[in-house]
Amino acid sequence: MTRLSDALTAYRICAQAEGKSPRTIQWITSSIRYFAEFLGGDQDISTITANDLRRFIIALQGAKKYRNHPYINRPQQAKLSAQSIETYCRAVRAFFSWMLREEILISSPFSRVKIPASPRKVIAIHLF
Repeated sequence: MTRLSDALTAYRICAQAEGKSPRTIQWITSSIRYFAEFLGGDQDISTITANDLRRFIIALQGAKKYRNHPYINRPQQAKLSAQSIETYCRAVRAFFSWMLREEILISSPFSRVKIPASPRKVIAIHLF
């Protein structure tokens, strides 16, 4: 039985030893903490299902921008962008992939979850 917080501590140690950038480590760590908060606390990782991940994506789609932001105190009405949701999902997927590689898990519930794609931006090119 491995708790999410224990796996996250092990990830940080491994990522630092592998020379990952501090921003990458912080990005994945904060995304996993947000996921753990969504789950209701420090959960046993073997109990996390594909539907938990799908419910997290749905919750992100309904979340407001700048939630718990340290410098922006006023409430926001706008929802998270599709790019932000995709970024959270990529961080969680990277963490689950790391757990597979380290044999903390034998299968990942994320293997059955499709990350919602963010819309592609078309950049106008002006020829002179």
